[in-house]
Amino acid sequence: MKIKLFVDYGDGKEPEVLFTNLFVIAEWERLENRRASDGRGFGVSELACWAHTILTIKGEKLPKTWREWLQQNPEITITSEDKTDINPTDAAIDGN
Repeated sequence: MKIKLFVDYGDGKEPEVLFTNLFVIAEWERLENRRASDGRGFGVSELACWAHTILTIKGEKLPKTWREWLQQNPEITITSEDKTDINPTDAAIDGN
């Protein structure tokens, strides 16, 4: 799953663009005791957890949890765009 995230702090600057990866999704599953395949969909809390994880990996100094991060940044907006390749391999296209 590759999701493009736009993190806008509401400070007049351009939103920061981030991309999820397998580690980010796996970390979210571990932290939130959820599964990407559970069929419950994704909401703002998932976007916030993913963004917080990515920014932490990048070395930004953030609060320990994504909940604290949101609490300290009440004007933040996080939106997403699914960038998952629907045809990941030629074999999948050929029906193999």
